[in-house]
Amino acid sequence: MYRPLLSGLALLAIASLPLQAQSPPPPAVVSVASAELRAVAPLLWTPASAVSRQDARIAAEASGRLVSLAEIGDAVEAGAVLARVDDTALKLAVAEAVAARDRLVARLEYVRSQRERLSQLAAQGTVSRAQAEEQAAEQHMLEREREGAEVAVRQARHRLSLATVRAPFAGTVVERLAAEGEFLSPGLPLLRLVDTAGVELQARAPVSLSALLGQGDAVDVRQGETRLRGTVRAVVPVGDAASRQFELRVALDGPAPLIGSAMEVGLPRAAASDQLAVPQDAVVLRPGERYVVRVSAENTAERVPVELGATVDQWVSVSGELKAGDRLVVRGAERVRPGQALQIQNEAALAGLGGDGAVGGSR
Repeated sequence: MYRPLLSGLALLAIASLPLQAQSPPPPAVVSVASAELRAVAPLLWTPASAVSRQDARIAAEASGRLVSLAEIGDAVEAGAVLARVDDTALKLAVAEAVAARDRLVARLEYVRSQRERLSQLAAQGTVSRAQAEEQAAEQHMLEREREGAEVAVRQARHRLSLATVRAPFAGTVVERLAAEGEFLSPGLPLLRLVDTAGVELQARAPVSLSALLGQGDAVDVRQGETRLRGTVRAVVPVGDAASRQFELRVALDGPAPLIGSAMEVGLPRAAASDQLAVPQDAVVLRPGERYVVRVSAENTAERVPVELGATVDQWVSVSGELKAGDRLVVRGAERVRPGQALQIQNEAALAGLGGDGAVGGSR
């Protein structure tokens, strides 16, 4: 009968005990760098597509029944066999041309020996010189015919080689346009071969930007949340009269994306101006947010949301509640909590991290 009363007193006693304050987390060991004013060009983000520099529809050059064809997904080296056409008739044509040439060679050997014999007899006066000259003329004619027969053999062998379709470059078979058993005619497409290693971006930009772009310029590239760097490989110096745009090709720095991927290229749309920039390593990217961790005067962490601009040479322009000279965490920002004390490793080296530079690919 006393057990409920005792339990209640015990609970009251526990509730009356002072709460122990939670201990603060230990200082986070980080590296920092300073925000700087840098020359930045405002960007125009234009759509781009990942394309291959070599994308070909391989066609047949010989007529005949298709007996083999590479499968979709096959990765082949340059010179590898992609398809074969029934070459029975072509082999017979080669044999016929070789036989015709051999007959001429045999005839030529006989005429040459006859000419030598008649030349000796003419010198002795046994036969007339006209007979020896006639034999020499026949030998000359047969020599020319033999040359023609050699050409015919080479032509027959060339036609035979066309029955085997080989890859003009290394790539991957991505589409079959014919099937085994079909009768082919010269020029009929067989398959599509794509070089999946030589990938670049194809983009179009307003002609008004042409003066700000040149071959070898660095540009920003993005695909969703992923930021990349690229280099202008080629600028096509011809604009479209209807769209007032010109084409450019951008080579990517890093792994090649899937061909056909939709991306964007950031192109300078005006001359560069001074803007606030931070090291790329200072920016923390998470779904729905982008921020940097600023070091306060008390060496504690402050999370500052930012919007990103152009990127170059490991620096990115930003807009937000920052100013030049602010110390930002560049190593360990992902694990730092707001208000947490910071232990800075490279305080003495901060002076060597800055420098002049241009951001945004301006020329």
